[in-house]
Amino acid sequence: MENEAINVVLKHLIKLTTEISQGNFEQANAVFEYTRTGNYPALVEELAESFGMMMVKVEAREFRLMQLVEELRTKNVQLEATLQKVKLLENIKAHLGKFVPESVKRLIENAPESPDLEKRDRDVSVLFLDIAGYTTLSETVELKWMNYLIERYFSSFLDDIYQNKGDINETAGDGLMIIFQDDDPVLHACNAATTAIAIQQKVHKVNQDLKGSNKPINVNIGINSGIASVGSTRLEGFTGTRWTYTASGMVTNIAARIGALATEGRIFMGPETARRIRDKFSIIEMGKQHLKNVSEHVFIYQLVVE
Repeated sequence: MENEAINVVLKHLIKLTTEISQGNFEQANAVFEYTRTGNYPALVEELAESFGMMMVKVEAREFRLMQLVEELRTKNVQLEATLQKVKLLENIKAHLGKFVPESVKRLIENAPESPDLEKRDRDVSVLFLDIAGYTTLSETVELKWMNYLIERYFSSFLDDIYQNKGDINETAGDGLMIIFQDDDPVLHACNAATTAIAIQQKVHKVNQDLKGSNKPINVNIGINSGIASVGSTRLEGFTGTRWTYTASGMVTNIAARIGALATEGRIFMGPETARRIRDKFSIIEMGKQHLKNVSEHVFIYQLVVE
């Protein structure tokens, strides 16, 4: 083949490979035509075969790339679905968190696969508070206004409870049960006392804010410290299982009885709480008192709100 003819073949081959490089793989067969042995000079055949092998590899890589893109798209769809589930779980967690005690949330966060919710003996301080004359008040006030008052007063206590590491365990229409825990038994007793004083201060402030629209209320408080059985209790029934997380035992029972003994917005406490906090707070000994369903009389102390 003469040089001029070879130049024509090479220019055509260059044109074909240029089109292929731009994505026109339909020209591949035309390139492979130049690889036929005996029809073209050996160098042209080798060049065409080299281009052909390069195209095969490019096509293979492009096909693999398309597969990867498809796999990535599928994974993105799966990831989006997973993210939606995570968002849903986060929403559920946020809503459930409103009803779950802080101590339980911490246990689950520390060991989500096997949280330690079993009952164990722990040194705690338990605080009970209730609104004095709640039954009489509820008979004379509209339900909507009564709910507003409860939320207004109780909401004002929340920050002080959490700042002092208290855990709202149970709520009733007119009261709260709050558990204080710490490795230092003196510290959680002091936290309970600090919270009690803060609650009475908040009650006074809300009374002032509502002056003229509502009679001032009193919140009575009882505190007791000692060993209680802290953990979960499972209640089985035909309709399913109900779990509660609380502190049970005589320490809790006596705290509730002490709270019932308190009147006129006073803060009463048991002897162990008084012993632990006496160096840091002003307290008054009230003498031995009989508590309902408690066989022995108990020394009661009053925490002075200065």
